[in-house]
Amino acid sequence: MAPMANIETSLRVVTVVVPVAVYFLILGLLNTRRHPQMLTARADFALLIAALSPLVFLPAAGVLGASPVAAVLVALALAVGIILLAPQGRSWVIYNLPIVSAWGAIAAALGRLGLSFRRVGDSFLIDGRDAAVTVEAFPLLRNVTVHLRGGGKHLARDLQRALAWQLASVESEATPMAVSMLLLAMAMLAAPLALMARDVPQLVRLLTGLLY
Repeated sequence: MAPMANIETSLRVVTVVVPVAVYFLILGLLNTRRHPQMLTARADFALLIAALSPLVFLPAAGVLGASPVAAVLVALALAVGIILLAPQGRSWVIYNLPIVSAWGAIAAALGRLGLSFRRVGDSFLIDGRDAAVTVEAFPLLRNVTVHLRGGGKHLARDLQRALAWQLASVESEATPMAVSMLLLAMAMLAAPLALMARDVPQLVRLLTGLLY
């Protein structure tokens, strides 16, 4: 029973650590690209929830049992949680972009759409549309969140396209924090693999017993 207990412990560690490591890896890659990368706020939120999902799956499996039905129920609950808790409205997260550059990109995108606007602090008030674009900065990772208030779905679609086009011409440099996240992700991925290495013979014997 001891080998099985060791394998179960290793699998639990891998299940929790690997998704978080992959999340850090994705963030590190997004923040080290040559040009700023833009995602919808919902996609950014979904990445975070996917990374933390094992913290929900493991306790749920202990209560409901490790069965396909339980896994489906937990997955459905997770999907509903993402839908209900995801940021509402029209928002985008732009990685590796200082807020000063974000102001310039938004102004250029609005100008490209032929819209006149007034800037008030971190907001751009669009004339004649009853709409505004606001910017929030996250200096630690040099990311910004762009919100569109009002204006309708057509303006949101056009603004997203104009921003994406504008960001393609902006050059970015990797920050020390982004590089650190990549190194941390690699270390977190390596540690579970090293932990599982000792259990490879037991896993091989178990699979061989199942197949023959």
